[in-house]
Amino acid sequence: MKNVFFNSEVLDAESKIISSLKIPSVILMENAGKNFTEILLNRISEKDSSINNERNFIVLTGKGNNAGDGFVIARHLCNQDFNVTLVMLFEEKELQSDAAVNFSVLKNSKTISENLKIYRFKNISDLKKKISFGNSIIIDAIFGVGFRGAPDKKMTHLFKFLNQIKSKTLFSVDVPSGLSHYNQDTELFKADVTISMGVRKFHTLFYKGRENSGEIETADIGISENEFTNFNIKKTKITEEKDVRSFIPERKKNSNKYTNGKVLVIAGSKGLTGAVYLSSVSAMKTGSGAVIAAVPESVNDILEIKMTEVMTLPVSETSDSALSLNSYDKIKTKIKWADTILIGPGLSKNEETMELVRYIVKNNKSRFVIDADAIYSFRGNMNLLKDREIIITPHFGEFSSLTGIDLDELKNNFYEISKEFAVKYKVCLVLKNSPTIITDGNEFIINPTGRENLATAGSGDVLSGIISALFSQTGNAMGSAVSGTYLHGKCGDILFQKYGSSSTLASDLINEIPFVKNQISSA
Repeated sequence: MKNVFFNSEVLDAESKIISSLKIPSVILMENAGKNFTEILLNRISEKDSSINNERNFIVLTGKGNNAGDGFVIARHLCNQDFNVTLVMLFEEKELQSDAAVNFSVLKNSKTISENLKIYRFKNISDLKKKISFGNSIIIDAIFGVGFRGAPDKKMTHLFKFLNQIKSKTLFSVDVPSGLSHYNQDTELFKADVTISMGVRKFHTLFYKGRENSGEIETADIGISENEFTNFNIKKTKITEEKDVRSFIPERKKNSNKYTNGKVLVIAGSKGLTGAVYLSSVSAMKTGSGAVIAAVPESVNDILEIKMTEVMTLPVSETSDSALSLNSYDKIKTKIKWADTILIGPGLSKNEETMELVRYIVKNNKSRFVIDADAIYSFRGNMNLLKDREIIITPHFGEFSSLTGIDLDELKNNFYEISKEFAVKYKVCLVLKNSPTIITDGNEFIINPTGRENLATAGSGDVLSGIISALFSQTGNAMGSAVSGTYLHGKCGDILFQKYGSSSTLASDLINEIPFVKNQISSA
């Protein structure tokens, strides 16, 4: 897994690593700028094979380490005979430590003087007169992870001006300038690409931070991932495909359907049979050898027709065709049979059904995946979640309803809130978001797969089926949740490439599961 740091913590981590390795910080800055330049030029050449030395690069710098990176980038571009306009937002005397060193190197290098123009920023009007921004590559090296608060009026006007320029490409160094929190309301530099230094930064991955960061790559600064891991006290990471591979089991040659993971899906009500189908079939496609769906009697016939391979268990129902408390004795026999119980898809919020959900969880120490309507049943009864092997999969609305936490508060503080919840109730929490996060209170994992096309009815049912299947085969809650979320998102990514952002059906995801599983396993 790749490390992720909050802005405030990465500076402390780098300082400790520098002290531990006894590596001069100016060397790290050189590595960062050099590798940023390489990534930058590779990306540009991929889109424009005719890139030539007449292409204008505009590097905007502040006064701290971010500016130092910018000076190194400007030097390496000039050394490759590109024309560079350096726009300095602060006086030379204000430059700090390594930034001052690298500006001195840049300024005193006679071999690049023909390719470099240095401009001291005064105001927008003067900037427009002096510099042509058309068809340019703009590099934002103004503010880095040390930025706090909100940009002042001068910076806000500059960001707005730069963001509105047509026929340009914007690259940010480490984070888009002005970003201090992923959900802030202030104007930010809006990058097409953000090249993060050493490790990914948390605030670039969510909400406005994500919108303004564009595509994100990471530049090597000369510190290994393992060194960063040693100082990643919050254990916040992004899943890599290699992490998922071990949680997609290969079947043993002498196995049978009952040794490859048995899933009981307790789900369904009148009008919501689609959720049963999506979750149950997803579980089978993900590798479970046998799946039984316990459903209300009145919807059993339609599900038997719709699901050929999934076995159904028709049970007692309420007057409005939801699962009844009287169904428990029949369901109990299959609870003992199952390796994992998925409870919730299409269940409805019938009060008696909610009582049944609580009764099942209270009286059975099984592996549970609790999804959709079943989550609602634990409002005011969350202590029932303790002392079980439970994966719970709410989206933000469901989690807000479950905990009583306001949506805005949740959005602004989901990192702390989600970890505290997982610790308190000893569960593995899959908090569906963009991107989805997974935490057991110890680790906090960010899923890198999935696009906006997954915002479609039934997508969550497919996810719960995938996770349940992996849980039934591995018995590892965190590993199954992380891997299942990654697999689900990867299916969505393939469909995004095929059909765009708004034409994916949840059932389309099911058809991609075998391909993605095989692709991950054979890589």
